[in-house]
Amino acid sequence: MKPGVISPSPARQAANSSRLTSKTTGHIVRQITTTRKNVNMKTQEEANKAFVLKAFDTLFNKRGYVAAENFWSPKYIQHSAHIGPGREGLFNLIKSLPRELRYENALIVAEGNYVLLHGRFTGHAMPRAWIAADIVRMEGGVLAEHWDVLQDEATKEESKSGLPMFGASFPESTGKTAAAATLTVEQAREIVAPLYDALNQPATKDVEALLARAAHPDYKSYHTNEEFLTREQLAGIFKNMGKTIPDLRWTIKDIQVNGDQVIVRGEANGTPAGEFWGAKPTGKGFKTMAIDLFTVKDGKLASCYHIENWMTALQQMNE
Repeated sequence: MKPGVISPSPARQAANSSRLTSKTTGHIVRQITTTRKNVNMKTQEEANKAFVLKAFDTLFNKRGYVAAENFWSPKYIQHSAHIGPGREGLFNLIKSLPRELRYENALIVAEGNYVLLHGRFTGHAMPRAWIAADIVRMEGGVLAEHWDVLQDEATKEESKSGLPMFGASFPESTGKTAAAATLTVEQAREIVAPLYDALNQPATKDVEALLARAAHPDYKSYHTNEEFLTREQLAGIFKNMGKTIPDLRWTIKDIQVNGDQVIVRGEANGTPAGEFWGAKPTGKGFKTMAIDLFTVKDGKLASCYHIENWMTALQQMNE
């Protein structure tokens, strides 16, 4: 011991050693706890991914509607623009599609209660496969909420990046566009459905998204033989109609197909709450007929010539 230096007593040394050991032990315990939490989280995320893949396979590929109820919450929240609300809206859509419908998954990622999937839908009676980005939220061990983005699968000739949208290869080219092929009535109904959905209570819908789903960006809606509205302008018209006629309903009564052309006979009804075609609201509604002649290109609407019998509608409102 050096002169002038006072060494800690044995009791003090023991106390200091105990405090150091306690701190070290506490640090180690915290590290172990954090590691366990991370491991548990990763384990749960892996379980969520496996659960969602099994859910998609059960509903989309196996059509097990009763079994699928064990995967989807009865309070399921649906944000998709082209699927009806709730679990029933999703199940009813799948029931309406051909038995050949298939879902393939290319990538799945999980973070916390959310699962993101990159996949492809085929066999849905549309000219192109759908490339889908689906986001689902898990709650209580089941699928509780859903968002999605869908795109038609591009061919090699159409891909500006030169890379496929799904997997390592492009879809086989048929040597002709979808518009050159004869559409079936079922295909035609699926193509026009989002547009007519946008016409049913438009004030409550994402009209732009629905029209984008149905029609090309350069879509032309002709109200005379020469004059037309763009897709964006048509969205504005739909939204204004929704404000004027809050209960507007537009029903497809008949669909005829001729090559790449689709003829729809529809029925519009509602009760204007504001001025409509220059007429003040009377509290009376209307029911009138509409004829739409669409041209389809690459699985989407390229143009439409349409006629509505608004004169009869105005007469009904003033009877």
